[in-house]
Amino acid sequence: MAESIAGMITERILVLPTTAPVALAAVRSLPGLRVAMQAGHVWLRGVPAPPVPLATAIRALAVAASYELDTEGNLFPAGGLTPTGRLPELAWQPIREFVPLELPTAALPAQHPPHYQVQLVPTGQFEPGAAVLTTLAAWKAYAEGAPQVRLEQLRFAVSARQQVLVLGTPLPTVPGQELWVRHDILLPAGLDFASPLLAELVAAKLNPAREALVLFDAAGTWQRVPWSSLQPATRSAIRLTQVGSQAG
Repeated sequence: MAESIAGMITERILVLPTTAPVALAAVRSLPGLRVAMQAGHVWLRGVPAPPVPLATAIRALAVAASYELDTEGNLFPAGGLTPTGRLPELAWQPIREFVPLELPTAALPAQHPPHYQVQLVPTGQFEPGAAVLTTLAAWKAYAEGAPQVRLEQLRFAVSARQQVLVLGTPLPTVPGQELWVRHDILLPAGLDFASPLLAELVAAKLNPAREALVLFDAAGTWQRVPWSSLQPATRSAIRLTQVGSQAG
């Protein structure tokens, strides 16, 4: 019986938590791997079936569950004789598309174009805004008439280009770009990373110490806004703000 089942096994299926995207990036060079997301887990397929030994990089993954897949789509626990379920129908992607090779660098004049450009794509999800990017003039005008109790809930930073990043709840009613947050990454509202794991990968690459916010625009370029540059939104501080204040 064991021999007949082993003969039907075509590949291994691994289920990983989504908290290990950097480790998953370490196996993207292995041939034939495909990835999908379901219910908060990453499913990895294309791992050769026994008796082929697991690659070292595969063995290093934090695996939540491991299965062997037969030709009928049944999932067997590793070495088991009885299936415990079937492979779900998922939107499989080649791992090289799911986990990009390189992340972008800041769009500064002295830098070469990045090998890989992060793409932000429209999403149908709705989330409350975590910040707003507005102009210094609009921010000052708002502060003059806003109740102090509203200002006390806000922090802000100003760039040399007279852009103001405002964080807090509720956000001020000013013209500008509303932003939502992913792992200390601020994205234009209505846009998200094209690949589900990119937020964690970008955060690990660009902000490993969690000492800043990373602000993306719709084109995929970014700048860092250190937490230390954000100051309380008192009326006097806003009135005294001049172009050239710290903003990333």
